[in-house]
Formats: sequence, C-alpha cells, structure tokens
Amino acid sequence: MPTTGTAADRSTDTVPALLAEVARRMPGAPALITPDRTLTHDELDDLTARLAGLLRRHGIGRGQRIAVLADRTWQGVCCPLAVLRAGAAYVPLDPSDPEDRLREVVALTGARAVLGRAESLGELPGLGIPVIPAEPPGDLAGGAPPATRADAEPPLPDDLAYVMLTSGTTGTPKAVLVPHRAVTRAARSLVPLFGVTSTDRVLHWTSLIWDTSGEEIYPALLGGAALVVDGRVETRSVPALLAAVREHRVTVVDLPTAMWNELAHYLALGGEELPPALRLVVIGGEAAHARTVRLWNERVPDRVRLLNTYGQTETVMVTHAAELGGPAGRALRDGDPVPIGRPLPHIRQVLVPSDDGPDELWTGGPGLAWGYADRPALTAAAFGPAPGAGGRFYRTGDLVRTLPDGSLVHAGRADRRLKVRGVRVEPAEVERAMTTCPGVVAAAVFPVGDDPEHLRLYGAFVPSKSGPATEREVAEHCARRLPRSLLPHRIAVVTALPLLRTGKVDRAALQALFTDATTPSEGASAGSASGPSLTARLVELCGRALGAPCGAGESLFARGGDSLTVTRLISLVHRELETDLTFQDVFDHPTPQELAQLVEVSGPFRGEPQ
Repeated sequence: MPTTGTAADRSTDTVPALLAEVARRMPGAPALITPDRTLTHDELDDLTARLAGLLRRHGIGRGQRIAVLADRTWQGVCCPLAVLRAGAAYVPLDPSDPEDRLREVVALTGARAVLGRAESLGELPGLGIPVIPAEPPGDLAGGAPPATRADAEPPLPDDLAYVMLTSGTTGTPKAVLVPHRAVTRAARSLVPLFGVTSTDRVLHWTSLIWDTSGEEIYPALLGGAALVVDGRVETRSVPALLAAVREHRVTVVDLPTAMWNELAHYLALGGEELPPALRLVVIGGEAAHARTVRLWNERVPDRVRLLNTYGQTETVMVTHAAELGGPAGRALRDGDPVPIGRPLPHIRQVLVPSDDGPDELWTGGPGLAWGYADRPALTAAAFGPAPGAGGRFYRTGDLVRTLPDGSLVHAGRADRRLKVRGVRVEPAEVERAMTTCPGVVAAAVFPVGDDPEHLRLYGAFVPSKSGPATEREVAEHCARRLPRSLLPHRIAVVTALPLLRTGKVDRAALQALFTDATTPSEGASAGSASGPSLTARLVELCGRALGAPCGAGESLFARGGDSLTVTRLISLVHRELETDLTFQDVFDHPTPQELAQLVEVSGPFRGEPQ
C-alpha cells in the first residue's frame, strides 16, 4: 500500500519522472503518431502536464482514482498519463461495456471522476461522479499559464498508478492495484527484451482495460520510441492491421495469440507479405501451438523476431518470455509444448511441486501489484511468501514443466480459471450474471473444445417452474451485465445440472453433453442458400470461418461464433470478395443474408460473376 517518501524518491521509479527525463534527452523525437497529428516527446510531456493541471483545477491530486474513457485517439494515451502526472491513479473504462458494468467498475475501484474524450463522455450513462472532458477551452498544446502545468505533488514510487479489473473467482470482479514501481520495473525489463530504441514505432493495439496495453505504451515511451495509434485496428482485421503497420512503418506489434494465429494462416495462404519495417512480433494471452509456430517460421523471414510472453495483471505485464522465431520455431514438432520461457531480470520464480506432476508457478519481485481493492482475504490468499522462499510472491495457479534448457512450458491450471480468446475468465463471474436473471434457478459455465486455440465458453441453466426464463432472455440479461469478452458462446436450457457424488456440478458431464450436441442443426447446411450467388458465397465463407456449416439466415453467433471467428471472416471476405468489413458490421449483420445485403449496398461485389 502507499508509503511515505522523501523528495529524492520522486526522481526515479515513477512514470511521469521517467517520461520527463526522456523528453529532456530527446525533445524533438516523435513520441505519439496518430492519423491527424504527431507529437514529439517534449510536446507529449507538455500536453500531459497541462491536462494534469486541468485535473488539479478540479481538485484531483495524489492518492485519488480517476476513471479514463477515451477513444483510440491521442486522448487514449494522454489521458492516463495526465492522471499519473497529477499524482492520481487511472481506472480504464471500455465505452463498449454495458451501463451496469461501467457502474460496477466505478463502484469497485472508488473512482472520483471520469476524464476522456468529450464525445465519448457525452454518451455515458449517469455514473454519479464528475465528468471532465480532455478538450477544455483553449489550446492544450500551448498558451496556458505556467501554473496549470506545475507538478504540485508528484507521485512517489510506491504510490498507486492504475487499477485494472480481472474476472473474480467468487463471482465478483477483482480490482487489481498496481503501483508506479511495479510499472517502471516491468517497463525497464521490456525495453531491452524488445530491443526498443528511438528508431522504433510501436503499434498501440490493445484497449486500456487490458494489462497488455502497458506492454505497448510504457516500453515504447520510456525507450524513446514512437507509439502509433490508428483506429483501423479496432476492426481486428488482418488486412487492416497490415495496412496500419505498412502505412506507419511500424517496427513492433504486440498481439493476442489468437490474432497472431489468424495472421499466420493469412500469410500462409499467400494473402500478403509482412511489411518490411516490422522487426518484432510479440504474442501472449494464451497458449501458442507448435504447428502454427512452425507455419509462421516457414513463411516469415528470420529477421522478424517472434517472442512468446507470459504474465498476469497481478504480476504487471510480462514475467517470462521465449524466442520462437527462426530455427527455434522451425524445430518444433506437432504436439511439442511451446515454451513460455525464462523469467525476466526483475522477476523471482518459485516452482512448487503439485500432486499431479507439474509444478505450480509462484512469481515475485518488485513487479507485483499490491493486491485487490477492499478484498483483504483474497489478497492474502494470492500474495505472500512462497513455500520454501522468503519475500512476497503471487500464486499464479498455473502449472508448468521445466524443459532441459531451463525454460518453462504451461501445463494447465490449478483451479477453474480459463483463457478464452486470450481473455482470462472466471466461470463464477459469468455464472453469477446468469443466476441473477429472473426465471433462472441455477447455472453453470464450462469450456467446450479439445483444442485450447478454439476453446469456447458455454453456459447451461435450469429454468424456474414458475415464469421460466428463455435462452434468449438469459443471453440478453448477460449482455447487459458483462463485457463482450465474458459472454458465453452459447447458453442453453437443461432440466437439471448433473452433480458429482460430492454434490458439486459435474462439468465434465456438461462438456460431454454439449460436445455431442454441437452437430449442425437442420437447415444449417450451405446448400440451404437459394438466393443470389453473393449470399451463397457468404454462406460458404461463414462456414469456413466457423469450421461448421451456417445457414443463410442463421446468426454466426448462434452457431458458436466468437471474436476470433469474426476476425477470420473479415479476412476471408477481404481476400476473396475484395470487400472490407468491420467488427461492428458483423455484429450488426450476423447472418450471411444480412451481410450480403450490406456488401451489395456498400460496394460492388467482386466475387464470382452472378
């Protein structure tokens, strides 16, 4: 928790102090590149200082928590940095989250105000806290009185830097408290690991609500590089990603493993070459597979590094990393475990033997979070001395095996926590949302699928006898309360939840039931499309993206589609129909028929002649 400190403490190990030093060393070097402006490091320093002055005029200072809601523009980078400059801690909000979720985040984190883009703030529901637009009257980039940029009480290394939510094992999300010292130590390890220099351009891919965003922002800026912000990446389309990388001459990208999988297969199909400036691709969030690693290295030149990373929100960014590019990746055989690597210099690791063979990984060092806001029991259970080792560690719950060269491979979980599409999911949180729906007696959430790369989250519920809920009602209820990343791919009614002899839910039985029930439904075949050839083509492409038939009038999501499915479909449509779709297009037009109508309206069809 926060500690007292001296004035000398303020010169090191805080984000504002280190960024100010970069601005002094290389004032004219580009720091933030967007489609409509480029800020140098001294301009970025000046802008964040003036925004911090704006916050102080609203009575915000050291020790407070401020929510940030900003689109993928310069505000998305400058707003959190300004909160840190004011001595406060930022709490990222996702504008796509439902109102109930936004209120829950504000309540759990104790945010005192919201800072962000004026247009986004204008669409916010009433959160019960002040709203501060990041675009006040006057020119933020210059002309303001010097008093507005004075650092009245800058943060100390052990002050809070940000609060980020993770899914909770008890059914309630946990607010992770991360201090400046943890952020700067992690970033200082990543600068040499990534090889960041002033010549680099790092793509800002990840939303602020995910810990990975820090892997992009802080090593880039502390290393003197430029951070590239381009809204096209919001589509999660491989062609859009490659276009942004090529146009901005991006040298470093940090992708979820699921997105990298799609990129690897897109390149393998001969869709495009990697842009020549790209030198490093960082992946993480879920397990990589040997076959895809080898496929990548057969298609991508050895000059492009492929780095597999591992870490948790509680351990702040990356704790372990493994080089997978070149000969190392090509040497992997199908079925070989893909290493997560060795600990970074600031990390201590302890391997605790478990009952079933693999060791449980505990990580320690100065890169740890404080714990969970207002959850002392959970904090005590997750953080503390490791068996046989002194100091403070985080119990990851991950099981690992050690390879002969000393690097680690992931071998499963010690609890029920899942990784779905690269997002950490606690089934209890989703179950809690399902059971709050009127007409639901009990619910269970479980993964379906043998391949971790295509794992899907399913939910089953028992309806009440009086006023029973329908599958659609439960799905809509969850959509109003959970972020999209936590929504089950499918929700279905069961007469009763199967139980083990211990009285616990038999999730293996549910998995078997739903695995057997995922055969295509009547009328779901591609042959059911009797409309124009464009509809038939989109039926075919949706089926390829799903890996299962999809009828012309069937929703992609009702057939089990997820965000990775949408990414695949966008890439397929781009490649085979020469048409660009966005994520929102697919969510708003989820059937092949609707997509065909959209494509016909938005531009000429360039597929097979009609």
